[in-house]
Amino acid sequence: MPGGTLTIVGLCVAGGLLVVLGVVGMVVKAKRAFRNSLLGQIYNGVKQEVKDGKVGPEDFSMKQELATPKSVSDLSTALVPRINKDFPDLSVTQMQSAAQAVLVKSLDLLTDMTTPGNGDTIDRIQTQLAACGIGVTRSLSEELWHKVGGARSEGKSLIYRDIIVHKSGINAYEKSNSAVEITFQYSLQCLQYQERNGKFISGNRATPTQSRYNVKVINILDADRLQSEDIKGVGFTCPHCGAPVRHLGSDVCEFCGTAIKTVDMRIWLVDKLIEI
Repeated sequence: MPGGTLTIVGLCVAGGLLVVLGVVGMVVKAKRAFRNSLLGQIYNGVKQEVKDGKVGPEDFSMKQELATPKSVSDLSTALVPRINKDFPDLSVTQMQSAAQAVLVKSLDLLTDMTTPGNGDTIDRIQTQLAACGIGVTRSLSEELWHKVGGARSEGKSLIYRDIIVHKSGINAYEKSNSAVEITFQYSLQCLQYQERNGKFISGNRATPTQSRYNVKVINILDADRLQSEDIKGVGFTCPHCGAPVRHLGSDVCEFCGTAIKTVDMRIWLVDKLIEI
């Protein structure tokens, strides 16, 4: 009997070990499957960023209002007919897309140009924004350059990543004797934060920030205002005698009487980017 008891005990122990090994094997297999899955890859990536100090607890303070895209004040239905009446050859849709491109490119430039060791100048801002399909005022480039300089002086990097524009619309249309102004409004999301010497200092690197921007586009009708904006590379002179054209609504030169094609002298320029 003692021998039989030992045999039974041995079988029970062996059976238990087999069960344990089976469970361990299942756990290992499950871990391997998770590690190879998309979710597992994301988990490992975040785990590594936490280990490297790129992501911290502050990055996971998800709030519902941050996850919901902001709405825009879109008055297009009322304003587009007015704009088309005043400027029948203007493509408002094309201008809206170009103004959006300027907004996104401006944020990209703030990120690139506040990177440590970057030696860019204001000329890069003016050139790359003007390549978005619409002109920009010199004052807009100077404003962005001022932000770059301020960040550099404090050793900060301004980071805007994974930019997505959710909604857009026409928010305002205003006219005066010297200029016409169209304001487009955009709902935008991105990862927005700041670093110093590669170390996180503020913002959120995991939860997208939802923002709303007004982009103001102007059409300058008076040459005196145009000069005050310090816009270079556009000639507002009579093609015959070279005399300055003071008022672009005129059909003829006030000095020599030469006909002036005023439509060519009107110019649309992105003038301001305002986060609201």
